[in-house]
Amino acid sequence: FAYYRFFFDFKKLRIFIASFGPYAAPIFILVQSLQVVFAPVPGEVTGFVGGFLFGNVSGVILSTVGLTIGSLAAFGIAHTFGIKFVEKIVKKHYVDKFNFFVTHKGLYITFIFFLIPGFPKDSLCYLLGLTRMRIIDFILMNVFGRLPGTLMLTLQGSAVKDGKYQAFFTLLIISIILTFGLYLARNHIIRAFILIVHPVIKYFQKLKR
Repeated sequence: FAYYRFFFDFKKLRIFIASFGPYAAPIFILVQSLQVVFAPVPGEVTGFVGGFLFGNVSGVILSTVGLTIGSLAAFGIAHTFGIKFVEKIVKKHYVDKFNFFVTHKGLYITFIFFLIPGFPKDSLCYLLGLTRMRIIDFILMNVFGRLPGTLMLTLQGSAVKDGKYQAFFTLLIISIILTFGLYLARNHIIRAFILIVHPVIKYFQKLKR
């Protein structure tokens, strides 16, 4: 429980990662990966720390690498051990609700879930591991879906580090607006995903063959 609370404390987490000096970057990737695996630990604090410690570009790259590794781990765990194990990590309510969406809406709706800030994406990785989704599909959905939120958190952390509090609050307001905007535009985003991203997925699938 003490380790779980550690992920909520921005100051302690920042000091802990920075204490590794030249090895801070790989430690941050590890921490970012673990917060996905140990759902429902929130990734907002770790993403903010990444921007604070490593700046905009490196922060986004390191966060994306860590999130992708952790997401693949969660996906693989669920795929290997099945629903009984997942129900110990993810609330049954989420499992039942996800099954409804898969049955009635299709897997493309999951891309919207990855896009929406605040949605329990880490739990979603476990749930997707119970489906027959291809790994390449999962990676593309995960990376592109998480990227806007990761970018926003990194920019906020970097702004606070540089003392640009006006920029921080501006970004915070933009994040809130985007949250509502993405929700309202969810159907349009699904159609765009099908038209643009789906052909890319098909292309990579052909390469695998």
